[in-house]
Amino acid sequence: VLMEEIAGTCLFNILHVCDYHGGYDDLTPFLDYPGHIVNCSLELGTEKLTAQKASQMFDRPFMGGLDRLGTIFSGSREEITAAVEAECGQKPAKFLLGADCTVPSEIDWDNLKTAIVTAHKFEL
Repeated sequence: VLMEEIAGTCLFNILHVCDYHGGYDDLTPFLDYPGHIVNCSLELGTEKLTAQKASQMFDRPFMGGLDRLGTIFSGSREEITAAVEAECGQKPAKFLLGADCTVPSEIDWDNLKTAIVTAHKFEL
């Protein structure tokens, strides 16, 4: 009921399937939830999804691609650049690069800047 209310009153809504409790093996219970864009972890049990596959599953644009606790958090500038280029290289038609959830507050802001600068250089 809450999600229906949000869908009826918000002009723009991001469906975030949070995996902080340990992740999901199956995203199908969320496929019909409202939201103009979907954001979720690409780790699905033992399976690794791509942004393109997640976008197809939910039939809407995907936002994410970077593990909030992975390379974006602890990688070198070169590793972050490579991770962003890899995600942008296999992106779906409608895609927003981002983390799979909230990045930790202690993240090095230069890591985020590196990801943003790299993404902006990527040819669409």
